[in-house]
Amino acid sequence: MGKSGWLPDVSSNFFFYRTLAINCLQKRDYNGAAAALYDLNGCLGEDYLITINTEAYNQAMADHEVYVCNHCTMDQIKIVNKGEENEKEKTIQVPRELPTNTVKILSVISPFIDSVLTGSDKELVWYCPICKEENKVRETRKIVPVRQRPFFLKVVPECPVRGDGISNRMGFDESFNNWFQNLLEEINWQEVLYRKEYRNQNDGEDMDSGGSSGGDKD
Repeated sequence: MGKSGWLPDVSSNFFFYRTLAINCLQKRDYNGAAAALYDLNGCLGEDYLITINTEAYNQAMADHEVYVCNHCTMDQIKIVNKGEENEKEKTIQVPRELPTNTVKILSVISPFIDSVLTGSDKELVWYCPICKEENKVRETRKIVPVRQRPFFLKVVPECPVRGDGISNRMGFDESFNNWFQNLLEEINWQEVLYRKEYRNQNDGEDMDSGGSSGGDKD
């Protein structure tokens, strides 16, 4: 579907809601900041809209996150003397990495000593599908990819909710700020794509120029 009928003032809407969201965040008006981001997201239209769904976000992240097995290794290609005349590839052994969505977390009864140390009679574990060895979740290194372009998922978790407990309230600021930056980065990238398509549909004219006459076109 062509986008030549988009209103030319959509760029000012982007600017207004982005500025409002940031100002509210600086004032720690978290409800206002979240509402402004939702409105900013709505400016993108259905083709570029960011999905806000915790379950969908966790599933998307699981495709990129990995667990590191504590018992077996895998081959990895390492570049030796990079940029020099004698640059070459070397195969090295590193701890095996497995996508988190390929392993199943189980709850098992803890040995007595472990239950005393952890204060729980249950232990979360997973079994490496390659070496079949048991890995305790609490002792497993989890690698989460750094969010950077072009690593955009077009989905974010739902907005954090301030809890009643003191520890929940103390951690809320950081949790909300991380969520805010996550969603804003996703929206900014979709806006770049939005602008590109607008220019393609309007003979290279950017949204900021406002068009020739304004208003909707049929």
